[in-house]
Amino acid sequence: MRRNVLAVVAVALLSLNGELRARTEFFRLDDLKPGMKGIGRTVFQGTTPEEFQVEILGLMRGVGPGTNAVLARFSGGPLERTGVFEGMSGTPVFIDGKLLGAVAFSFEFAKEAIGGITPITQMVDAFAEGGATLESGPRVQVKKSMLWDYLLPSQDAVQRVSLLERVPLELRQQPAAARYGGHSLVPIATPLSLGGFAPRAIEAFGPQFRALGLTILQGSGASTAPQAAVGVKKPAATDSGTIEPGSNISIPLVRGDLDASAGGTVTYIDGDRLYAFGHLLFSLGFTELPMHKARAITVFPSLQSSFKILETLDPVGTIRQDRASGIYGVLGQKARMIPMAVRMTTSRGFKKELKYELARDQFLTPFLVNLTVFNSILSSERALGFSTLAVKGRISIKGEKPVEIENRFSSESNTPAYASLSIALPVNFLLAFGYKNLEFEKMEVDITATEEDRAAMLDSIRIDRGEVRAGEAVDLRITARKPNGEIVEESYPVKIPPDVTPGPITLLVADGLNVMAADTREQGDDLIPRDLTQMIEFINNLRKNNRLYARIYRREPGAVVRGEGLPGLPPSILSIFRSDRTAGGMSPIQTSAFMEYELPASDYVISGARTLTLRIKS
Repeated sequence: MRRNVLAVVAVALLSLNGELRARTEFFRLDDLKPGMKGIGRTVFQGTTPEEFQVEILGLMRGVGPGTNAVLARFSGGPLERTGVFEGMSGTPVFIDGKLLGAVAFSFEFAKEAIGGITPITQMVDAFAEGGATLESGPRVQVKKSMLWDYLLPSQDAVQRVSLLERVPLELRQQPAAARYGGHSLVPIATPLSLGGFAPRAIEAFGPQFRALGLTILQGSGASTAPQAAVGVKKPAATDSGTIEPGSNISIPLVRGDLDASAGGTVTYIDGDRLYAFGHLLFSLGFTELPMHKARAITVFPSLQSSFKILETLDPVGTIRQDRASGIYGVLGQKARMIPMAVRMTTSRGFKKELKYELARDQFLTPFLVNLTVFNSILSSERALGFSTLAVKGRISIKGEKPVEIENRFSSESNTPAYASLSIALPVNFLLAFGYKNLEFEKMEVDITATEEDRAAMLDSIRIDRGEVRAGEAVDLRITARKPNGEIVEESYPVKIPPDVTPGPITLLVADGLNVMAADTREQGDDLIPRDLTQMIEFINNLRKNNRLYARIYRREPGAVVRGEGLPGLPPSILSIFRSDRTAGGMSPIQTSAFMEYELPASDYVISGARTLTLRIKS
């Protein structure tokens, strides 16, 4: 009997919920008139939305391509002191009980609380085209050299990669284009709370965040870290209230031993579908970002731009789309995050481990990796003065071999930037091609720091004799010079391959960057891998910058076929590749490498290249 009663109550609650949803009607723009009065609902403090007054001023057409905005004056609550504030984006506005839209725009340096409202029909229609599922982005053409341009520190190396080459321009277009100093509506800036970040990291990455339409609040209201991030479970901030139009939401981009969370307001909920912001977050299109409920600590009034300080609460769903008219999420779904561990051995010999979870997104993830590793280094090491960082990284990908990264960086400045790029750029390359089967399982980074200069220039190479038979070994002596003039000498045995035919050959000794640059000049700089497996193989075959390489080669024709080098091909095979029946997919090369040795790791980052000629006796 009790079970039947519970079933009846459940059906009644579902029916009531359905009636409430059905009552949320949309206000037609055709019925809008200046002077109309309405109400808005947003959170000024805590988690409960409060009402404020709205007066319609008019309709502004064409504020964006095919989009309109309703101009309105707001009053009530703290708005007289704060004006339109950051974190208010998405605040729902109702007229006669019908939902008009989301507060989403404001005027810079406004003296009154006047802003723009994105019509709700415009928001809903923006996400009605096709299913709300994550799609792979378009494949792009990238350059091999982008992966190693930064490996040997120079004055302009970091400027060339701009901290990360792929913070794409399309992510900056709307906020940047709107702020051209005229009297125009601009999207309300999204507050980004950063917890645990070094001031130097915020200084370095702040311009990128601001270009994306975010304003930075140093210090976070986040009160929860994932269990995996700290080793012990911390009590999470919870709230028994339900999420509703006018509630705060927080979107953690990084969580764990760091917190980076963007905040805004819910506009409309239809079943498990949620609409918020009324303007873009990053313009990511299809995406997968975690969505949490949030508590407002306070709204801080400011002459420059008032803002809401938020505390992140429990997860409530996943952001699935991010477009010009707002963001779209699904309640009850758990967003996948990428676990990342950074293990530091400091210059004082102290060991510590930092654990994070990063948002999964084709455009954002490389940027977040760069930011997180950079900040992890600065949390214990100096940013200026001579330093050397040894970096080892391992990126585990489901169903594939792991990506292995190893490098060493030594310079007077920007060493942390080079080290973080050595992890972020491979992640960027993996994501750039839009592979549907790419699923990160975890990332691990080991960094060892030393407060001294360990850079050296390759000075000379010598061998014990100029003629040798195939299969024999020669004694290779290498001399390098440190910046203070001190000489470093090392000796290695190098065996001549047994299949080398008589005649002159060339011995090249060079750092990894020079070896890869030589290959690029020969084979071309464009990188177009067949699939994810070949992409991973390419990254794993990158030379390290803490090693020297000895290559034995001879000038003779060959070919690169579908990304694979085939040196020393017979003329008959080359003629087949060059025939009309096999057009495309082949490019000629002029050198044939018999053998390449990776010399043992040195305590120094040695740069440079030297060659000498040997004669193979018959």
